[in-house]
Amino acid sequence: MRHCWLWAVCLALLVGCNNKEMTNGDPDGGKGDGMGQDANQAKCPNGTDQDSDGYGKNCPSGDDCNDADDAVYPGAKEICDEKDNNCDNQVDEGVKNKCGTCDPGCNIIGDAPFETDPSQDPNVKDANGVGLDANGDLVLDKTKKNFNFMWIANTFDVMGAGNGCSYANDASYNPTQAPWCRGTVSKIDTKNLKETARYFTVTCTTTSGSTGCDDLHGNPITQLFPHAPSRTAVDYNFDVWVANRGFAGQASATKIANEAADCIDRNKDNAIDTSADNNGDGKIEIDCNGDGVPDDGSTVCAGAYLGKKPEFLGYDDECVLFTVNYSDLDDVGRSICLDAGIDTGASNAWVGTWQHPLGGQTVNRFYKIDGKTGALSGPFDVVAGHHSYGCVVDSKRILWSVDHYGTLTYLNTVNPTQVGPALTSPWSGTSFYGVGIDGNDHIWIGGWDSGRTYRYKPVRTSFADLANGTWTGLTQPAAFDYTRGIAPDARGKVWVAVNAGYIWRVDQSITDGLHDLSTSTDYWPTAGTGVIGAGVDFEGNVWGISYNNDVASRLDVDPQGDVVQPPTGQSKTVPVGKNPYTYSDFTGYGLQNFTRPQGRYLYQLAPCPPGIQALWKVVSWNATTPTNTSVEVRLRSGDDESNMGPWQGPYQTSPVLLDPKSSTPLSPNPAIILQIEFTLKNSSKNDTPILHDFNVSYDCTQAPT
Repeated sequence: MRHCWLWAVCLALLVGCNNKEMTNGDPDGGKGDGMGQDANQAKCPNGTDQDSDGYGKNCPSGDDCNDADDAVYPGAKEICDEKDNNCDNQVDEGVKNKCGTCDPGCNIIGDAPFETDPSQDPNVKDANGVGLDANGDLVLDKTKKNFNFMWIANTFDVMGAGNGCSYANDASYNPTQAPWCRGTVSKIDTKNLKETARYFTVTCTTTSGSTGCDDLHGNPITQLFPHAPSRTAVDYNFDVWVANRGFAGQASATKIANEAADCIDRNKDNAIDTSADNNGDGKIEIDCNGDGVPDDGSTVCAGAYLGKKPEFLGYDDECVLFTVNYSDLDDVGRSICLDAGIDTGASNAWVGTWQHPLGGQTVNRFYKIDGKTGALSGPFDVVAGHHSYGCVVDSKRILWSVDHYGTLTYLNTVNPTQVGPALTSPWSGTSFYGVGIDGNDHIWIGGWDSGRTYRYKPVRTSFADLANGTWTGLTQPAAFDYTRGIAPDARGKVWVAVNAGYIWRVDQSITDGLHDLSTSTDYWPTAGTGVIGAGVDFEGNVWGISYNNDVASRLDVDPQGDVVQPPTGQSKTVPVGKNPYTYSDFTGYGLQNFTRPQGRYLYQLAPCPPGIQALWKVVSWNATTPTNTSVEVRLRSGDDESNMGPWQGPYQTSPVLLDPKSSTPLSPNPAIILQIEFTLKNSSKNDTPILHDFNVSYDCTQAPT
């Protein structure tokens, strides 16, 4: 049965008793050559045999590969003792148990076709972006993506634009209102149309520094400054990065964890304190006691929220992982995008500046923030005169940056000193806004006030030839004002945010050159105007983000890319924070489908009787990994799902030894639960890694009564 797991007991012989007193009547002392020790010694009267096994220097029987161990000599019987008994340069060949060890008894799980449906096997905790091939083996499957969240940056939460809230370099900015003008990020359930969490977009890692708040690297953060978050980017773990523009202040980027297991228990209370929709109304309340101040971990709710935990924890939220400042004051950090990750680990974030002055001209730059550690690399200067407004990384690891003023440039994320020239379209009046890539690594760009949307098809024969590509221009429908964010999908469509309050659809297959689409009717109204962002969720539906009306609108779209007609075709809405300003890859759809497809399979084991811990020993697996694909494994353990130990790995080589004396010890161990996560990656787009099976060996630490 495909969905059944085999639970088997590996039996192995107790071996390794090789001293002369324990021969059990065997006339040759347990040796496999049929001769006793006297016969061997008789054949070596003039040689040197240090261990009396009949083999040694100048012995007639031959040399010994280890003359200090009488269990090791040419032709000896191989036994499971972690030695090369027969001198053939192999250890324990053919005699290890099924667990791959010399353990006289082991329990093993695995060796059966996979199950990806949790309803059939409750131990399947996640099967995201993976499916089964004809053999029942695990492979990548883009149609199986099941992440149902998006992350929307709210520029002027808590009070919103006006009321003294504005960018710090605007004349209307009122410093006395700054504490109430801080930005947030809303986490939205795209399937159930609810806000599930909300976070500030900076956090402290220390309490030192001139402001009492530092970034990850000890640089000051002014918490009450209106950081003006805008672009968000969702990584392979569905964690989010948010860019803080920091007008007239410090640009920064912050990483926020999607799952509580990846958050940080900073107050050491053995729980993760984080934002949640505690009353289930689908919207996060940020002032549950009505005192006009955003809540934090010490807030006691009142009124309608009396007796409930605050839904917003401010700077006490333990899922806001870290903030990293970058570049100089007032450089304005507009763009953020994620790369495919090199070899192992999370995606790295790339952040770009808008107005960095250098030598009398504007020379903007990018920085790389390590996806795991937050380490900052750079700066990497781009071509003079280019202001980075948005960016995206393609599957060849080339970062493409667009300038609001109409230039496109690129750099190599593997070798970021390689930078391309400023490219312009062949048509006058060009201006750019949002940017995205499709499955062919073509670059799509929103056109702002140029009256067009654009596509650039690079020539991929060399880095220099990237500049020799072809342009496409699409003249927008007459009813439109500006086109802004843009989001290609995997169905051959591109979805464009229209400022006036629409989502426009165009075909990726359109030929090069200028096309007049002014009479197109392939557009649909959203709830609200000032529609800045367009995004595709993992069910294929399309979202528009309205800055003016504080709302996200969803268009339901079928597998062919057609908007479902009324009544279900009407846009569906979710209220978010004030002044949402997001038009980057706020669902992670582009990264997961185009930059580097990958899938996740998470399985949980608790094989011993209730309350009994397992001593976890070995994890092994069999996989086929064509060129440019990989299978990575992470592990964690614990006695309670709500309080697991840290993830360990990733590992790419099987087996992984978990014993405390090994080089890869599991912690805690023993433990009741083991979670094993397989990540299948593909950067070639034409192949998939294949996971055939996996085995986990363990011993229960106490026999059941």
